Amino acid sequence: MPFNLAELSEYLRIATEALGRYRLRTALSVTGVVLGVAAVIAMMSVSEGAAREALAQVDALGLDNLVAQSAGGLNARGTMRRSLSAADAGRAVAMVPTARLGSPVVSRYLKVGRGEQSLTGQVMGITPPFQQILRLGLARGRFISETDEAAVARVAVLGAGLARQLFGFRDPLGESLTLAADHYRVIGVLREQGADPQPGRSMGWHNINRAAFVPLPTLTGHTLVVAPNQPVDEVWIQIDDGTQSEALAGVLRRLLLQTRDADEFSIVVPRELLAQRYRTQRTFSVVVGSVAALALLVGGIGIMNIMLTSVVERTREIGVRRMAGATRRDVTMQFLVETLLMTVGGGMVGIAAGAAIAAGISAYAGWSTHVSVAAIGLGFVVSFAVGLVFGWYPAMKAAALEPVDAMRYE
Repeated sequence: MPFNLAELSEYLRIATEALGRYRLRTALSVTGVVLGVAAVIAMMSVSEGAAREALAQVDALGLDNLVAQSAGGLNARGTMRRSLSAADAGRAVAMVPTARLGSPVVSRYLKVGRGEQSLTGQVMGITPPFQQILRLGLARGRFISETDEAAVARVAVLGAGLARQLFGFRDPLGESLTLAADHYRVIGVLREQGADPQPGRSMGWHNINRAAFVPLPTLTGHTLVVAPNQPVDEVWIQIDDGTQSEALAGVLRRLLLQTRDADEFSIVVPRELLAQRYRTQRTFSVVVGSVAALALLVGGIGIMNIMLTSVVERTREIGVRRMAGATRRDVTMQFLVETLLMTVGGGMVGIAAGAAIAAGISAYAGWSTHVSVAAIGLGFVVSFAVGLVFGWYPAMKAAALEPVDAMRYE
């Protein structure tokens, strides 16, 4: 039958008093639960953080985009590989089904300066469609236009982070800066594009926030009309249906293979990168989850062992309670509440420890982590379930003692 609030309060009082008699033993018993729940929280925080980072990075690349990257260097015959050319963007838009926009990209690391201040930054030569391909929003000013491209204008659009580094809180529009030894006029500043990618492990390999964008002909020194086949580092293509990206990547590959070898370029499919990241995350979650489950199992067995020992030590106490009118249900609830107090208390400590571990991972390893409400809820549910599963048998064993036999126990 259900019990009321007064009964629950009495069970909690008795359980708290019983556990307080052996503080060290109680603390050692719940250590396994603390470690298991902490592992669960830390694992889920790392997994959730990685998922959010992957989504942010792939969103920056665009699930409906394809990227061809030039390999560069020497081929197997010892001759220089033919890089991708600027004309490949137009050919891809014309030949790849549902392709609607294309832009060649040249990336250079140059000295970017303003007055006496200078730093080494990424400078990207692009064409106007690049803004729509990456869905780049502007905080102020405008983006590079076809007129800028045709006139080989020395104009630049700055990422939000780079603009702050160079100009602080000043409005940079119309200001002059130097890229290498050339002077450029700032015509626009991009909106913040989310968190900066971590070097070496980012799918969004271009740090948009800290880049400067200039017309491609201005950076290379050759207009696309005069030198349409000038080499470029990348070719970005936007398609209408992102779900067909893998099939269309094959079409783009065959198109590029008509004029070059397979080892001279690679095709990046952001949607496939996201799937690969999720597969890696699942493997990581299974491994770490197994360790967490093992820790919880060991902790639960330890608590069951301690509770069985407690039943034996308190046999006479149980007999006194039964002779005083306590029912089997009362004795069952007494020991079950004691077990739940240990596991749920250990679970709460484990949640705090897991959150601290996640913060430590972010601080020292540089991984993105996120402690979600779902992770906290799961930690609580798991600790409660461990208490029920491993506390039920000791509680039933205590309730099964006959009052007369319990009173005679020494």
